[in-house]
Amino acid sequence: MKLLLMSCLPLAAILFVVPRPAVAASLTINDATVDGSIIFNVGQFDTGIGFILDGTTILAPSLGSASVTVSEGTAGIPITHTFTGQFQTSGALSLPTSGTIAFTEAGGGISDILTFSYTGGGGTPGGPFGTATLTGTFVSDLEPGGSLVAPPGATLVSEGTPFTFDNVNITASAVSDVDTVTAVPEPSGLLLFGTVLAVLGFAFRRRRSATQTDGSC
Repeated sequence: MKLLLMSCLPLAAILFVVPRPAVAASLTINDATVDGSIIFNVGQFDTGIGFILDGTTILAPSLGSASVTVSEGTAGIPITHTFTGQFQTSGALSLPTSGTIAFTEAGGGISDILTFSYTGGGGTPGGPFGTATLTGTFVSDLEPGGSLVAPPGATLVSEGTPFTFDNVNITASAVSDVDTVTAVPEPSGLLLFGTVLAVLGFAFRRRRSATQTDGSC
């Protein structure tokens, strides 16, 4: 028994010092909730600088999480939010490592603009791990907008549709608000509404005509 315990001790020591697997970081940018506000949710940016939003550290390097609500700007005056986060990776970064996303409004124009860029990365499963850095901006203006212009080469995504920009050991997504100010009924809806009015009008005239006929008798 003593011999068995002694043989297990080196194995236990090895298991103790093996680095833990890197945990996936997360970022969601939600501009589809309360009008006038954008919510940044972050988690598990566990190395380096953690996660910084607009020059303020909102998550120190850790496996924790944080949620911050920021301004969506004012009507006709866009606002730019900048962010940077660092996290551990267990492999090389995947493509694409950068992008520019313009969220299009239903009535035309651009609602929000997202830019992102990943650098660094590397490492091997089980360690040692690499460090990746995510940097980006999110530009927004309060409805009714119209002042934003899609940069050349930007990927166009309909507002209200989440866009994901995941990479190795991170999940990331952004969603723009739906413009309810300039939304107009679809032609099919207008046609249905007109048909209902016509039917009601015809029924009313028939009833009135029948009433007048009964009265004359």
